[in-house]
Parts: sequence; structure tokens; C-alpha cells
Amino acid sequence: MVEQKSERKFHFLGVLLGVAVDNSGTFLSTALIGSIYFANRPVNEQDVSVIYSNVGFLLLLLVVGLFWSFLGGYIAAKVAKRAEYFNAACIGVIGAAIGFDSMLTNHSIPLWYELIGLFVIVPVTLLGGYLALKRKTVPLK
Repeated sequence: MVEQKSERKFHFLGVLLGVAVDNSGTFLSTALIGSIYFANRPVNEQDVSVIYSNVGFLLLLLVVGLFWSFLGGYIAAKVAKRAEYFNAACIGVIGAAIGFDSMLTNHSIPLWYELIGLFVIVPVTLLGGYLALKRKTVPLK
């Protein structure tokens, strides 16, 4: 009987870096877009509620956030160098959990926005893992 060596799938550093890229990139981009949107005028609570009713602005924020999730999945898979899909999916699951928490606690954000993010984030991070896997260099024999 031959004993097979089990390979660990989860790569802590890869997932940590992927989450850091996803969250910090999304946060910084959102802050930059928000500061451009508001320019040099003070922001009050009514202005923030206007943002949540601006579909074009929300779609821009959604695309930018999903770009960072894609990049986070790519980084997690690239750093892990093993089980690329699994490690990329971890970024999506963590992002979905954060989004689900936001859906339960922040009722000012439209539900359609939260649901799109919730259902699309894992496939987007898997796409990042797919790209990392495709770009993986095959050692020459």
C-alpha cells in the first residue's frame, strides 16, 4: 500500500495578501472617486444618500470594487503557487462575507447593489485565479 502525501491547499500568505489588495484597493479607489465626486464642497448625510440613488455612480463603484477583487484573487493564486482556484475563491468568500455583513447592517445601500456584489464576487476572484494559473510558467525538462 502506497501512502500519498497530502498537499495543503490553503496558503495563508497568499490569501492574506489577496484580501489586503482587495480591501485596501477598493477602499482607496472609493475614497478617491468620492473625493473627486464631491470636489471641494463639504459632505453631509443627504449628499451620501444622493450617491446611493445614483445608479451610474454605484455601477462605477461596483466595477472598481470587482476589479480589486479580481486582482486579489490573482495575487492569492499567484503567491500560493498551488490550489490556485481554492486560494482565489477564499478571497471571494471573504469578500462575500463582508458584503453580507454590510447587507445586514447598512440599510442605506440599495439591495440590488449588495446582491450583485454578493453573487458576482466569487466568480470574479476565480477568474483572477484562472489568469494566475494560465500565466504559471511550466518548468522546462
